Amino acid sequence: MKHPRTRKQGRRSSDSALAEIREDERVHISRELHDDLGQLLATLRVELTLLKQLPHGSPEAQERLASMDALLLHAIGSLRRIAGNLRPRALDEGGLYFALDALRRDFEKRHNICCRFDALPEALVLDESYSTAIYRLVQESLTNIARHAGASSAQIQLQRAGAELRLDIADNGRGIAAGDMARADALGLLGMRERVAALRGSISVEGGRGSAGGTRIAIRLPLPANSGAAATGAG
Repeated sequence: MKHPRTRKQGRRSSDSALAEIREDERVHISRELHDDLGQLLATLRVELTLLKQLPHGSPEAQERLASMDALLLHAIGSLRRIAGNLRPRALDEGGLYFALDALRRDFEKRHNICCRFDALPEALVLDESYSTAIYRLVQESLTNIARHAGASSAQIQLQRAGAELRLDIADNGRGIAAGDMARADALGLLGMRERVAALRGSISVEGGRGSAGGTRIAIRLPLPANSGAAATGAG
């Protein structure tokens, strides 16, 4: 049995890791707002200043208006993306299962990588903090696959086993090397490990051997006491 002081230290360590993750996300969002939306709005202001100097209805004025319209559309898209990174709308609209399936479909469409999603909807009825954490873990994994794996297919599997949630993400790409895992921060794995640690779980990353190739990420998370009846299996 763990000594009370050990348990308290573990909670403080987890809380500290979670706080660091949140601060890193705030810094990232701040940079996006400045570098993306800030630059777009500054460019729009310049375009508006130039438009005022042109004769009303002239071809040059029409071109300037078209340019401003394109910038506005870009700004709207950026705002939606940043807002989605803050809190995915799909989680509120349909829950974790719906959000992950939407993430999978978007991944397939954007990167032309076939992605299978195996889970039972009732197994993914979790509280907000767990749902958001799991969504972020899957999102980061798919981002890594798209950027680094050179894969043609991927698979996400989520299932309950007693009081544990098992998340496995695999691809058929080139496979992560030992040197890549040593540079975990470069592949986004450090943030994933910290997020898993904050939930008192475990994560392992393995590169495929021989002709199998690919990478497999196995995450095990203890389920919160209020997560409902355990469901097992995958759909």
